Amino acid sequence: MKRLFTLLAILLLAGAARGQIPNPVSAVAPKIKFGIHGNFTLSNLPGPQITGAKTIADAYGTGWGGGAHIDLSFLMFSFRLSGDYLTYSLDVDKFRKSYEETFGSAVSQLNIEGGGLHIVSVSANGKLNLAPLPIVTPYVTGGIGLAWLTLDETKTSIAGVAGRTFPSGSQSGKTTFNVGAGADISLGADLFVEVRYVWIMTDGENSTYMPVTVGVTF
Repeated sequence: MKRLFTLLAILLLAGAARGQIPNPVSAVAPKIKFGIHGNFTLSNLPGPQITGAKTIADAYGTGWGGGAHIDLSFLMFSFRLSGDYLTYSLDVDKFRKSYEETFGSAVSQLNIEGGGLHIVSVSANGKLNLAPLPIVTPYVTGGIGLAWLTLDETKTSIAGVAGRTFPSGSQSGKTTFNVGAGADISLGADLFVEVRYVWIMTDGENSTYMPVTVGVTF
């Protein structure tokens, strides 16, 4: 009987000890999270064609947008699948400047309607943490994706007289590349701020933009 109680005690102690040892499989298992984010961007995106193959260089200024993301985390490294929507308005001053040779000083009376640019994109990015700190964790990121661009019709007029109309257009499934850096911030919620440089392999010449992204991951 004494041996039976001793065996039971050993089994109970072994079970308790096993419960306190972390499971090595669960320790390295990926964590899946999702989140939302907003974008503020600076761009170098060509606008409508003026004559022949000539386009308005750097025709758009700042843009706004947002999106959602899914994170797959492995300790110091993680993958992020992101979907984004961005919208830009045509820079009127840049448009007028492209017509200075044609209209001279009267170019200031040139009115422009439409010309908005919209970008829908998806990307798969790697993310490497650099120095985990209690609140802030800086990281570097980079990846590849696809983008779909839509350009609205652009109408012009001068002194109330209708001018040229530039047709709408689109480019689909264009390859994108991006590199950047950011920081995860833990303040009761998992926040992050990052800046990336994005290349879009658009027809004719490549387009670039630089989104500043602020988001939260749940």
